[in-house]
Amino acid sequence: MRSELMPQVKKAIIITTSELATDYRLHKLSETISKAGYHCEFLCRVRSSHLKYNSTIKINYLKTIFQSSPFFYLIYNIRIFFFLLFRKTDLIVSVDLDTLVGCGLASIFKKSVLLFDSHEYFPESPEIHNKPLIKNIWLLAQNLFVPKIDIGVTVCDSIADIYKKRYKKDFLVIRNAPLSDRANTAQIKKQPDKVFTILYQGAVNYGRALQPLIESMDFIEGAQLVIIGNGDIYDDMLSLTKKRGNKVKMIGKVPHEELIKYTLNADLGISLLENFGLNNYYALPNRLFDALHAELPMLGINFPEIRKFIEENKFGCVIDSIAPEDIAAAINAIKSNPIRLNEWKNNARNNKVNINWESEIKPLMDILEK
Repeated sequence: MRSELMPQVKKAIIITTSELATDYRLHKLSETISKAGYHCEFLCRVRSSHLKYNSTIKINYLKTIFQSSPFFYLIYNIRIFFFLLFRKTDLIVSVDLDTLVGCGLASIFKKSVLLFDSHEYFPESPEIHNKPLIKNIWLLAQNLFVPKIDIGVTVCDSIADIYKKRYKKDFLVIRNAPLSDRANTAQIKKQPDKVFTILYQGAVNYGRALQPLIESMDFIEGAQLVIIGNGDIYDDMLSLTKKRGNKVKMIGKVPHEELIKYTLNADLGISLLENFGLNNYYALPNRLFDALHAELPMLGINFPEIRKFIEENKFGCVIDSIAPEDIAAAINAIKSNPIRLNEWKNNARNNKVNINWESEIKPLMDILEK
């Protein structure tokens, strides 16, 4: 890697609240910044449930008394500010709005370049959809600091358009596609004679339509739903699965390098969301890209970015309703049509070669190298 072969003049620190072992975008971003000539480090939170993450890039951990609630974000951003204030930093990378206050303040004092990587439109996230006070606090933070960023990056055109209209800021759209060397992973042999497997991979959080998805299994025979991930409603969903025996299996979170094994051995991927704010409505989930590269057909919700990606690549279909009976009807129709499933797999195989991280990240590489 270039950062190991040459003396580094510039330094970059990536600040996040995400878990490094499960957020592969952060790994890819750090590699990109290193290749652009920066000595790169991470700054992230500590959680007792974090999976071990081995990296050649230095990781700095911040401990906080609170693990959630507004107090966590307040204390974490104060600690971000003081951490950055006393370190040489040419490029500060703020990942999502929940780190932007601390990063933004530090960039003003240090006159460092501020890169804001917005994985979602945070003020419209489902968790605060019905909490106007908290939502307005995050909007205030966004209004104060998004105008001060030097480089804006986000994950889809719809969210970039929101930032453009609200702040007159041009955001680079860098979709979370896999690295090109993962395009051949679908050559791994799948498990023989297994039950038809329906896969949900992602956060087990409010707004992901997981309850109706689990309940839909009551109307589906000869299939198993596998849920991979963890989150705020994990225990609630686990209690629902116990009523359905082997028809639903919850794995918990797994490292990103192991996730592909589950994706490759599934028959149908799921990308359903509830319409709780613009963040969900304009979402372009990572699982769509993982599924495309694993040649896994997808059933998605009929929201703009999800519909566009599935239809452009012709590897699945979308539905309007997330009622359990409607989800089940769609899955049963797909399951009973192996010819169409094979067509979708072939389309994914043909289209995945053109969608990869190296192509997505090139505009940012050009900016960083200059």
